[in-house]
Amino acid sequence: MNRKRCRHCHSFFLPDPRVKNQEYCNRPECRQAKKARWQREKMRRDPDYQADHRDAHQHWLKHHPDYWKTYREKHPSYVQTNRRKQKKRDQKRRLKHLAKMDSIRPFPFIKSGTYFISPDLAKMDAKGQKIFIIPAS
Repeated sequence: MNRKRCRHCHSFFLPDPRVKNQEYCNRPECRQAKKARWQREKMRRDPDYQADHRDAHQHWLKHHPDYWKTYREKHPSYVQTNRRKQKKRDQKRRLKHLAKMDSIRPFPFIKSGTYFISPDLAKMDAKGQKIFIIPAS
């Protein structure tokens, strides 16, 4: 039987003949990586699996209401790191939704329809308004 290279640790291993298309060796960290990859794919593709996961998480939170409070009390370094990361996420979010007044120019690539410009996306005293684009044909 041919040896294969593990997808996680890249070491060579002899695949189990009972396992078709085996990609991971039998090390615990490689099995864990395989399971994590499977779960990510399952969450991405299966709405029922997502709902079950969400329900189980909410059920757990309901029965452990003070978990995060006690965790933060016991791990002050986590709190500091999270605050620093949250500031960066907030800043990135604000910059993402920022538009300048002089950014308006003809839009030949916009399809016809109704569009709404949100007042929090522009600087100064921009008002929310509807734009109707009438095709030239």
